[in-house]
Amino acid sequence: MKKLLILITISFAFIISIFLFSILFTSCKKERGKKTIIEPATGKEIRMEINRFEDILFGSNQQNLKTHLQANYENYKPLFNTTLDNVEYFAMIEQFATDPNMIEAYKQVKKRYPNLDWLSNDITKAFSILLKEFPETKIPKIYSLMLGPAEFSYSYSQRVIAQKDFMTFAIDLYSINSLQDNKYYNHFPKYIIQMLDSTYIAPDMLNLYLQNVITPTDIPIMQQSLEATLCDIIIERGKYIYVLTKILPDYSLNSFFRYNEAQMKWVEDNEYNIWSLIVQNGLLYSKDRPKYMHLINEAPTTKGINNSPSRLGDYIGYRIVEKYMKENRKTIKELILTKDSKEIMNKSAYKPKRS
Repeated sequence: MKKLLILITISFAFIISIFLFSILFTSCKKERGKKTIIEPATGKEIRMEINRFEDILFGSNQQNLKTHLQANYENYKPLFNTTLDNVEYFAMIEQFATDPNMIEAYKQVKKRYPNLDWLSNDITKAFSILLKEFPETKIPKIYSLMLGPAEFSYSYSQRVIAQKDFMTFAIDLYSINSLQDNKYYNHFPKYIIQMLDSTYIAPDMLNLYLQNVITPTDIPIMQQSLEATLCDIIIERGKYIYVLTKILPDYSLNSFFRYNEAQMKWVEDNEYNIWSLIVQNGLLYSKDRPKYMHLINEAPTTKGINNSPSRLGDYIGYRIVEKYMKENRKTIKELILTKDSKEIMNKSAYKPKRS
């Protein structure tokens, strides 16, 4: 009887373990699967897929390019400047799509990014968090495309576009390491190339979307104002970086600053010194932009500071906002709607310690 009881107990435990394993396996499969969200306007479950315009333009339909583009025109309409019936406009598209260097670049892009399911997951997850704070948000369509030949600073500034209805990103720029043998892409400075990798796509897109769409139009963009102080600009940038850490929780902090690991460690180790430089030189509330531009501009390094990355002010702005949120327990929405940088500065009680 005792042996029978032991066998029953062992069998029951085995069945339970199989059952639990099955639940765990199913839940892991679900977690690894495609993310979806509920669209507020319709109540439908949707997924934010990446519409790959480079496949439409450089795929296997070039012999009938115009017919092929017309068949896909409605789905990709935001990417066209005018209708394809415009002879000169279509001629420009055809020249671009049949350029041997662009075709070769496309092959490298496809090799680098055979699919973008991971990016769809990350952006969908981010929007699921955003919608809790901003339920009126319209879900935009997302497009990847290729910019091709252009001056590097222009290309870099146009690598992401974010509007209410759609977002685009230049997938060829985020493949730049694979395109250095292509004459259209071999002129990018090394410090720019470093900031063009897959880990920065979602942060770059969502950062611009927060600025252009989520932030109400009555809140000015400080970096565009000649009256902005350094405090205004770095706290504004810090607000968006802080929000990114909340809506993209699986990303490392350095991906929001476009720093590599060594650069991230440098700013973390030198936080006190950066803050001291700002305060001792009276830069925090200065409106004299030439005096503090070196702390917010893109560059190989920060002028006058050896071994430093650029945009040191962004890191200080983020740390101020992080401290403010810790001290005041505001929501993401409340943070974005707070216009006064001095209020955030004062209520943060920010004072970094000497390391």
